[in-house]
Amino acid sequence: MPSCCKLVLSFFLLFFCCMSAFAADPLSGLLRRTLPHNGDAQKFSWTIISTPEDQDFFTVSSDGRKVHIKANNFISAATGINWYLQHKAGVNITWNNPTDRLPTQLPVCAEERHVASVDIRYYLNFCTHSYSMAFWDWKRWQQEIDWMALHGVNLPLIITGMESVWKRVLEEHYGYHNAHQFLTGPAYFGWFFMNNMTGWGGPLPERWFKDRTLLARRIFARLNDYGMTPIVPGYVGMIPCDFLTAATRNVEHWTTHDIVRGGYWNSFERPAFVRNETRLKEFAQHYYAAIERTFGDVLSTHYYAIDPFHEGVVPQGVAQPARAITAMWDALRQYDREAVWVAQHWQHNPTTDLTHSVPQGRLLILNLHGDSHGESVLSGANADAQGRPHKWVWGMTSNFGGNIGLFGRMRRMMESFYAALDQADRQHLAGIGALPEGIEQNPMLYDLLYALPWRTPQYTTETWLHDYIAMRYGVSPANDPATFQALLRVWHTLAEGVYNCSSNNQQGCTESVFMMRPALRPGTVSTWASSSWFWNIDSLRSAVGEFLALSPTLGQKINYRYDLIDFMRQVLADHGKRTLDSLTTITPDGRPALEERFLNLILDQDRLLATLPDFRIGTWTERARMLGHSTAECNLYEQNARMLLTTWGHRDQCDRGGLHDYANREWAGLLSAYYYPRWKAFFNAGGRPLPWFDQFEWAFATGTLSSSVQPHLPPHTPYAFGTFTSRPEGDPLTVAQSLYCKYFRR
Repeated sequence: MPSCCKLVLSFFLLFFCCMSAFAADPLSGLLRRTLPHNGDAQKFSWTIISTPEDQDFFTVSSDGRKVHIKANNFISAATGINWYLQHKAGVNITWNNPTDRLPTQLPVCAEERHVASVDIRYYLNFCTHSYSMAFWDWKRWQQEIDWMALHGVNLPLIITGMESVWKRVLEEHYGYHNAHQFLTGPAYFGWFFMNNMTGWGGPLPERWFKDRTLLARRIFARLNDYGMTPIVPGYVGMIPCDFLTAATRNVEHWTTHDIVRGGYWNSFERPAFVRNETRLKEFAQHYYAAIERTFGDVLSTHYYAIDPFHEGVVPQGVAQPARAITAMWDALRQYDREAVWVAQHWQHNPTTDLTHSVPQGRLLILNLHGDSHGESVLSGANADAQGRPHKWVWGMTSNFGGNIGLFGRMRRMMESFYAALDQADRQHLAGIGALPEGIEQNPMLYDLLYALPWRTPQYTTETWLHDYIAMRYGVSPANDPATFQALLRVWHTLAEGVYNCSSNNQQGCTESVFMMRPALRPGTVSTWASSSWFWNIDSLRSAVGEFLALSPTLGQKINYRYDLIDFMRQVLADHGKRTLDSLTTITPDGRPALEERFLNLILDQDRLLATLPDFRIGTWTERARMLGHSTAECNLYEQNARMLLTTWGHRDQCDRGGLHDYANREWAGLLSAYYYPRWKAFFNAGGRPLPWFDQFEWAFATGTLSSSVQPHLPPHTPYAFGTFTSRPEGDPLTVAQSLYCKYFRR
């Protein structure tokens, strides 16, 4: 070989080695993205070291010029970086604040060592992918993966792009070309992969599959860089109802007896189910082969999420469900000899059919009841349905439907997890995790949850609040004792009130009455919410007043501004509840003025929330529209986005299925264009219910300004597709101050 060729070859080999080394260390990129100012990213050094210990660990120290991290892997190192940011530097990287700055003087700290008390730190729920993540692009996904790494997550559920696997196996192996009609729209994939529904919200354009396959590949590649292990949907026995009539290849040996109808879920028809175990294993093998062909070079996992018969009975005609589960397991094990079946502990699942069919050590149970029923029969220690003892993950499910509201079980969460940890060996506890239906609200809960396995001694309410105030606002007893004490008083009120729900059965936050289908008495917005006002409304209002008074000191901090708007939103919603209470006792002469006051409260709430992109419906709809390549595609995705928050489905699912307003959001734009017109029409009709679905709800879901809606809209309200914006309006401090004075200072 000529020397010049050797030189060129050497150059390329060196280039690719450097690129591989760079790709293998994701922490440099994480730091550049989260700390992009003043050379802050270069103030960290890290060393990945091997030890004979099995547990994850990190050490952190700082000499005032550089922060030094040692850890056993990149996730532990990223957790160490975040530990320094939060607990030493007063920096809180979170959804509303994905980038920040280090203090001018880097805080010094002696080396301290932290060891994870559990191996698994799990994240996400099928529903999260729909209620919060349905329209994310790579930029937003990259931000979330960085957030996961900083919080020590090493086992996230990823369903992005898996619809392409379904399309591939159906079209390429079976010649089935109705996949676009079988698959749901992008806002509904969570329930498609849980075997609950098909078709609704589609059909998807061909370009969708190309785009999302590329996105999923980037996600899996980045997870590989960090050393995270994704969980992906396994095959759960479902198949299109028209499979036998629409498939054109490789179905000669299938018969009509091989497939049974799946029944219904909240008035949606479920997909069909393959009851013939031989045919089930055959389809499963092709499904896993399609995963391998689509993602095999970037997907590295042995974990598969499989929830047979989720939220429903076994389909009629499946006489022996245990045999179907065994067939699923056999097919999975044939594909991956090291496979782990991951099942949700939700309602009556998993049953003994599952826990007795999957071998011990090959089933991981995700307990969704940790923060609500942690000390009861629904705890993870009993999640095996009296079957074999399997490993389980203690889980927090603090949000349902992506609803907006202050809510949590903070003290109970700590006590329940620590109680489980004390008996971890006997009860086979393997990890901790967050399994919310929606994210990007109540960030405190997530910072606490993912700190729990790394801290010794164990947290108490008092020690956690001290830590959280310092990290959230950069205020400590040393640098500003008066402000710190004021923040501590505010957060004690929150911790003993809205973050101290004692009810087992309340699903997430107490919903704002502004989002109710109008009625004269405060109640729940969604069908299964079980909402209650379990905190002292007056105490919270006073605490928010004290928090507001700190704006001259803290007003330029992003986290303070976000919390101020969120806290003010809650006290205005509470005031709306009391105003509605008053309508049941006021004299007829006083009703018009009180009704007008209630309507003005909704518009003022809208004005408050409009000051931040985090609380605007336009942020949600713009993300949806950005995924489209034509006006028709943009409108399809925005209709998905609007439907999910309002009607959820069509009339049957909305009303008879009970899904209306399940994913309600107290967001600017949604309040004025959707919730306000319902209330105004209700009052104009003398307090009589109206045909809400026909006249108001479906009109909004489809972006059609009907004659029923128009007279009740505030002037200049965006309504049609493409008219909502994420652009903030007004100054959050000024608007919060004016509204607090308007309603609570007389």
